[in-house]
Amino acid sequence: MHLKTLNAFIALAEELHFGRAAQRCGISQPAMSRLLSELEADIGVKLLHRTSREVSLTNAGRGFLESARQAVAYADMAVRAAQAGAVDGINSLTVGMVIGTEQPPVGKLMAEFKRAHPETRVALRRIDERDIGAALAEGYIDAAIAWDVAIPIGLHHRHLCTVPLAVMVQTGHPLEEKEPVTWADLAGYPVILPDRDRQPIIYDHYKRYTAEAGFEPTIAIDVSTMADALAMVAGGVGVGHAPVVPGLRYPGVSILRQEPLIEFNYELVWAHTSPGIESLLTL
Repeated sequence: MHLKTLNAFIALAEELHFGRAAQRCGISQPAMSRLLSELEADIGVKLLHRTSREVSLTNAGRGFLESARQAVAYADMAVRAAQAGAVDGINSLTVGMVIGTEQPPVGKLMAEFKRAHPETRVALRRIDERDIGAALAEGYIDAAIAWDVAIPIGLHHRHLCTVPLAVMVQTGHPLEEKEPVTWADLAGYPVILPDRDRQPIIYDHYKRYTAEAGFEPTIAIDVSTMADALAMVAGGVGVGHAPVVPGLRYPGVSILRQEPLIEFNYELVWAHTSPGIESLLTL
């Protein structure tokens, strides 16, 4: 059974007219009739009712139509993947994103990669700090974007961007009057932080900063993404603390400068070199 035969059947099933279906497939009407006859002979059932006045699908034909469409779609996907591989050897790229790495420079890098490899399937995966090494070693992801302090020993990495730590409060919050905000200013306010079980290095560094400032933070809620943190701040759950590029806007949230300045360095991380990694490094 050939794809040409399946495409001919799909055209017939949609047009219900041999002449129009033949024209759509770029073949003669007798050739279209011959392809249908061969298909029915191959599978051993009648797919179409044909009279001099009309063409209609049999029950078997209706059942076969969806499977035929899926087969053609899968074949098309396989062809696209093969063509992409023939062009640059990069069929797919999966990038693991640790909380806080949802930054514009990462989006810019992915945009440049897609322009260079338009046929490559790119996927982003949420991962935890503690899983970076295993996810790369096991091939769950091809590369990761991570805070430099959280990168396990033995992995390759290259600097991607530097983002300042900022204080996020609900619009109208009293801390707006104190900008730049110091660590001492935060004492007494409930804080929104990543879950320690999932992001232990970020959490423990934060606790160290507050301890040096002389207070123990009250944790309002645990979050797993920047989007979660921003939504909770906008709702008034607590004060957020996160790396934020200057100029970011979010409804209902004021983003305040912190003093002293603390910056997060984000790195592209990988375990094994591949054509996809080489392209990212070049870009």
